[in-house]
Amino acid sequence: MPFLRSPMTLDCPRMVLLCRDFEPPLAEGAGVFEIVSESEFRFRMTGRPVDMGHSLAALTRSGSDTYNVLSMFRLLLTDVGGREWNAGWVELEADLEGEEWNFTGTSDGLITGSRVASPQDSGAEARFLIPRNFSASIALRRFVQTAREGAEPLPVRTIEVLGQAVTFRFDNEANMLSISTAHSSALPAHASENWLGEPLRILFGQLVYPRLVERRLADGTSMLWVRRSPAWTLDSAWTGLWVSDLRLADDERFFTLYGNLLTLIAQGSGFESHTVTSFYEEVIQASQGSRWVWALTLASSIEGLIRILSPRGSLRTDADQAAIDAMRAYISAFQGSSRLRDRAMDVIGRADEISPERALRDLARGGVGTLDQIASWRSVRGRVMHGEFISAYSTEEDDLTILNMVELLRALTIEAARRAAATAAP
Repeated sequence: MPFLRSPMTLDCPRMVLLCRDFEPPLAEGAGVFEIVSESEFRFRMTGRPVDMGHSLAALTRSGSDTYNVLSMFRLLLTDVGGREWNAGWVELEADLEGEEWNFTGTSDGLITGSRVASPQDSGAEARFLIPRNFSASIALRRFVQTAREGAEPLPVRTIEVLGQAVTFRFDNEANMLSISTAHSSALPAHASENWLGEPLRILFGQLVYPRLVERRLADGTSMLWVRRSPAWTLDSAWTGLWVSDLRLADDERFFTLYGNLLTLIAQGSGFESHTVTSFYEEVIQASQGSRWVWALTLASSIEGLIRILSPRGSLRTDADQAAIDAMRAYISAFQGSSRLRDRAMDVIGRADEISPERALRDLARGGVGTLDQIASWRSVRGRVMHGEFISAYSTEEDDLTILNMVELLRALTIEAARRAAATAAP
């Protein structure tokens, strides 16, 4: 499939670097756009400024206003086949010597539009490259099957999420997973094109982003994105949810977890990753750092998940609001130091709130996490997050602490997803 693999080069007889809306272009010319790898896009362009004064001012503005995305440049290009592409915002370097200027830079991907012969159902489809040397490849090859009486199974699997069909296909030859769903109010196409990949990041402990994304519109048009697809790494595989001894066999549990996670994500996400997904993205990236970074990131992510399951301000079941109000009235009458009075008011105001540790213990009594896992988290939260190092080398005690925290992170994630699915059930 075109653009699925790399490297490849698009020869572009026309390239245009755009400035802000309603301004003249920075320059127009020709060049090449290179898909260097699954995670790198580069371009080279030679062109002339449309308006010399404006172009020089725009370059100056870009260099001095680096935090304003509107001061960046956008790249449009037309390939030799006449297809028009949008490379989005680009980082570029400019060589302004001579009548023609030379530009080089990087992009996050490519976007183009197309039209089919007849209208189709609107929806989104995301296609992911799954490396063959990871167990996820074997699992998906086995799981994405639909039994047919008296025939070979089809490499397709459909589940229901929020009342909507979500379809999985796995291409053995390309080792590509495709996930698609029709547009609905619960899974709108413009959002689900991103949401469909988030459960995979949590399940596999990898930065799983789609290589190709298609948004289909009801009028027969569609938009196709070629996106960055970061390489997988063995260093982070242990951080994922899908690591049990049955990870190559328990397909029903896999799709249940996927569906629950997608429900959680759809209920609480916008354009950016869901908070839970972001925790896993940080944990995955922290796996490339030191053991102290592992511990810090795991401890913080666990506390973030606690606050999702037990939001700040939640009260204990034995909270005595009348006693708290009486104590506040007593403290308010204190005529001494206002600093001490305010401090006491703050403490009494939080006296019956559920602390993170109390929330964990309540969850453990319900079968979510264990007391040993809580003790490991508490020891790290109390030491490491206040500047004490754990061993830079593998020790039995520290390894058990880290593994306990990973298991606790998984248990809390599964519970958050289960609750989301339960509230969404008809």
